[in-house]
Amino acid sequence: MLQPHESWKIIDSTKIHAYMDCPRAYFYEYILGWRAEQPNLHLEFGKAWHLAMEYLLLHGTSQESIADAWMLLTDHYRQFWGPEWDESNHPKTPGNALLALQRYAEEYPRDTQNVLYTEIAGRVAVDARRVLHFRMDSILEVDGLIRSREHKTGSQLSRQWTDQWSQSIQTGTYTHVQHCLFPPEKVWGVEINGTFFSKKDFKFQRVPVRRTLPMMRDWHWTVLQYMDLIEWDIRRMKEECKEADPVMMCFTKNTQNCTKYFGCKYSDFCMAWPNPLQRVDELPQGMKIEYWDPSAEESKAKKVFTL
Repeated sequence: MLQPHESWKIIDSTKIHAYMDCPRAYFYEYILGWRAEQPNLHLEFGKAWHLAMEYLLLHGTSQESIADAWMLLTDHYRQFWGPEWDESNHPKTPGNALLALQRYAEEYPRDTQNVLYTEIAGRVAVDARRVLHFRMDSILEVDGLIRSREHKTGSQLSRQWTDQWSQSIQTGTYTHVQHCLFPPEKVWGVEINGTFFSKKDFKFQRVPVRRTLPMMRDWHWTVLQYMDLIEWDIRRMKEECKEADPVMMCFTKNTQNCTKYFGCKYSDFCMAWPNPLQRVDELPQGMKIEYWDPSAEESKAKKVFTL
């Protein structure tokens, strides 16, 4: 029998994006907490790259700083994969990352900014009773204006990648946080700092994301709408749906998303189980139970805000 979990009530941009992609996948990942046992290369390499980017932001891009940043990256990466995995994990490996850091320093040799915060987290109000949790890579002052610079890694630079940020819930959240901390006339927006690792080369792209106040109102309505839908699905699951039902009539499937990004990791469950409430006690092979609780990130942050 499915037991309520405290993390169900805690919402961040990641959870909203996941729900927008597919409510049924959201059910498996965030309601049941089912995640793959094996570490995710793209996720953990991205975390390692964030450590290196933060170090360069704070200490500059000298050769000594690059070496220190690379050591931080390598220490995180080697917790999951030893050197014997480097060939199969290429191009997202420590050796390749060192070359990328050197190229990054060449790409942005005159980066000048006043670093106000790095690795911040917290919660920001979106209405009288609800908050949205967040974690941000940095808040900078550049030419007298405030921006957040968010580090992203990828495998291919494309128009789809650059265009996704302008309407993203995540970049709107970062802008909302800035508006809560600084006067509106001081807020520049968000800068997505992308680095792309292909088998042959590296590419870098910084994408400016700037929203007017009317667009922020649009973001705000969208966030509240999806928070309402998540709450509605949870309430319906708890009050109306039963294990004996032939179909689980909540957390609707988005069948257009099943084959995106190399295929959904939950698609086999969706094809086999019309009512997954009947299977919640049968953890599939290769899966573990690990609930995503954005509030736990606050313990790892260097600065925590409650706004």
